[in-house]
Amino acid sequence: MQVEINYLAVLVAAVVYYVGGALWYSPLLFGKSWMGLVGLTEEKLKEAQKDVWKSYLIAAISAILISYGIARVEGYLNVITVGGGLHTGFWAWICFVVTTMATNNSFAGRPFKLLIIDSGYHLYGFVVMGVILAVWK
Repeated sequence: MQVEINYLAVLVAAVVYYVGGALWYSPLLFGKSWMGLVGLTEEKLKEAQKDVWKSYLIAAISAILISYGIARVEGYLNVITVGGGLHTGFWAWICFVVTTMATNNSFAGRPFKLLIIDSGYHLYGFVVMGVILAVWK
């Protein structure tokens, strides 16, 4: 089955998701809590900033791939409404993100609050991308 992809919408949705992470993990929202849960101090964070470009690059590529994947799923399912985009984003998030993160966090002995913060960011991202990609054909 051939699906038409709006590549500009894919890119914009990925950027909105990616930029949302800057706010999500900033001191304005969950940055301080997240740092405490992963054991980062201000000093360790400053030291890690030397190679942070690698993490930003991986996050950007991941955002584009996720956006493209959601666009394909919505194309296959002919999702064209805000509600449909929310629905697609939510179910993709709960079935693929939460389950894998919960499994990894459980075996790593990470706190449940960390799962809430990290998966919450992806919930935001997946539903926003779902909506953008559903309505911008």
